[in-house]
Amino acid sequence: MWRCAEFERNIEWIDIDEEDRWQSAIIECAPNVIVHSAWIGVEADKRGSWSDQVKNIPFLVSLLEIGKSLRIKKFIFLGSQAEYGNISGKISETADVSALNAYAAIKLASLNVLQSFCELNDINWIWLRLFSIFGEREGDGWLIPHVIKEMVSGTSMALTPGAQKYAYLYVKDFARIIKAIIVEKCNSGVYNISSNEVQALDSLIKKIKAKVNPEFELNFGALPYRENQSMHMEGDITKISGQIGPINFTNFDVALNETINYYLTR
Repeated sequence: MWRCAEFERNIEWIDIDEEDRWQSAIIECAPNVIVHSAWIGVEADKRGSWSDQVKNIPFLVSLLEIGKSLRIKKFIFLGSQAEYGNISGKISETADVSALNAYAAIKLASLNVLQSFCELNDINWIWLRLFSIFGEREGDGWLIPHVIKEMVSGTSMALTPGAQKYAYLYVKDFARIIKAIIVEKCNSGVYNISSNEVQALDSLIKKIKAKVNPEFELNFGALPYRENQSMHMEGDITKISGQIGPINFTNFDVALNETINYYLTR
């Protein structure tokens, strides 16, 4: 909730833990678009838990039923690149899916539920497969804030060889994309949401080091790659660009500096 402090007064808040109230509260607000960005078990240590992941389906069904009752125009859902499995290059939405854990499997199950429900009830549905996102207010457990924290407080860090290449999308660009999808006409379907350029992790971490702590020791190769490590993770965004128009991405170095400055001054 602290992430919303700057604009919280502009939001009509509803507590979904109030089981006898939250659904009627949404209906009273009468939205015509629902953006479903909630998920139980996003953390790495929860992604293999079937009991945690499956809890996401009843909440999705509840939101869909609300959407049906309100005759909403559009239902937008945040999926994940994890649905593709092990990615080794730039990938399009036509690629095969391959769930390698419970998280990805339940995402794919939710996609089937969403598509069937919306097509039966004439609701425009948009499924967004998100790739790597970074920026201010990211959780400390993710790579960039974790590296910054280590460089501020320590002297060295054990790392994998760092040859992975990720298409890092700045969070403010992501927000603008979501806004465009809400406002613009967008055909029902699955869409990749990704940056259009990749960053090698070793190069990215060296950029952070140069700004945060030039004396910090980077021990590349001290750790092995994790099992099923994707070495080149990038989404082809031709399809979404065809719906909302060309995407003007923030220069990566500018976005990275904004992110680093946020953590250094927090």
